[in-house]
Amino acid sequence: MADIEEIEPEAVVGEPEEGSFYYESEDWFERNRQKLMIGGGAALVVLVVVIFIFAKWLPDRNLKASREMFMAEAMFARDSVDLALTGSKGAIGVTPFKGFLEIKKSYSFTKAANLANYYIGACYLAKKDYKNAIDALNSYSTSDPILGAAKLNLIGDAYADQGKADDAANYYKKAADFSDNEQFAPMYLLKLGKYYERNKKYNEAKETYNKVREKYPNTAEGRDVEKYLARLSVES
Repeated sequence: MADIEEIEPEAVVGEPEEGSFYYESEDWFERNRQKLMIGGGAALVVLVVVIFIFAKWLPDRNLKASREMFMAEAMFARDSVDLALTGSKGAIGVTPFKGFLEIKKSYSFTKAANLANYYIGACYLAKKDYKNAIDALNSYSTSDPILGAAKLNLIGDAYADQGKADDAANYYKKAADFSDNEQFAPMYLLKLGKYYERNKKYNEAKETYNKVREKYPNTAEGRDVEKYLARLSVES
């Protein structure tokens, strides 16, 4: 009979040897078991709180803020910027309502409070309070192509009203770049070209008008820009 090859039995996994990585790890775990359990419980509590804040508390606050901001938005639409900013404590026959400033203060971290910054900036701009207008508009954060461009355009207006031509032109250009579509970009570019022209920066104006003509030929601005180029050739 052929010899049967003796097979060594597999090593049996037993207790880790003292001084080994596994021994030290197990020993550390045993010594810190209670702390880990307490820490794990604390982490779970934090996780539950975070979920509650973002899934329930903030959405509810934002909904309440949006509802309370309705009257301020209505006043803004009527050009009643003082009432829009500060609200009404309730004159005879008038229901009290919060203004944008109070909405921002009372409902921080909500989308409504963030939007209130835009309105606050626009209101201060109407009141020619340029510093507060620019500060509020810079506090408004959005990736929306329409509102983001509108914000930058208003900051440009604030600088233009103060005679800061370079800053104004920079923000008008930012508005056009932010809203890179055929509905709004040519409108802001045309505004930028006119601003350059008014400030006798004819080369910059011509370059901007040509950009409207070449990039947005099928828009109203693209069709209308020829008359500005013709006028510019006479002025310069």
